[in-house]
Amino acid sequence: MASPRETIGDGFAPDFRSVTVQLVIINTVIFLGELWVRKYTHWPFTTWLALSIPGLKSGYFWQLITYQFLHGGWMHLLLNCWALYVFGQELEERLGRGRFLRLYLFSGVVGGLIQLLCAWLAPKFFGAAVVGASAGVFGLIAAYAALFPERQLTLLIFFVLPINLRAKTLLFWGVIVALIGGLFPMDNVAHAAHLGGMLGGLVYLNLMHPNRTGS
Repeated sequence: MASPRETIGDGFAPDFRSVTVQLVIINTVIFLGELWVRKYTHWPFTTWLALSIPGLKSGYFWQLITYQFLHGGWMHLLLNCWALYVFGQELEERLGRGRFLRLYLFSGVVGGLIQLLCAWLAPKFFGAAVVGASAGVFGLIAAYAALFPERQLTLLIFFVLPINLRAKTLLFWGVIVALIGGLFPMDNVAHAAHLGGMLGGLVYLNLMHPNRTGS
């Protein structure tokens, strides 16, 4: 279990048997594959694998899973893998490998569906195809806050600036930022997917792990 003060961003000692580490590796390998495909082929992998309303209308239901392993750039990949690693380790230990993986993927699916609902309601702001592990990662953050609400965290902003806060406070601000970004979209960030991912994480935890205790 984690110490009373968890430093989010400190250290990297991977256990390659861990699902968390394996997910980080898979995301990285797939991103390298994306770069190769873009450079050397004309295959429209985003049409087939990124999540979109036209894709689902065409029967590409696998997009609800595959979009979670695509990324728009190195920074997008780095931030998602960093958060996945630092929050995923203790969650995997607490829930077990199978439940942890289902939590992660379920959060990503719910986040994707919420993003598509917003795209259907307001295609001008949410209609672009979606990629990234962010929904699953936000599901992990929500589950972490539910399991360890009073856990003191040291969040390293830009990997340098330390900010101390409780896990439940981190979740609160995550919800606020996602709501503001969804209501007033001014960038290419899938805020609705983030909000849906947090919802998915909490729903999964309550349905599949009801006897949880916080610390």
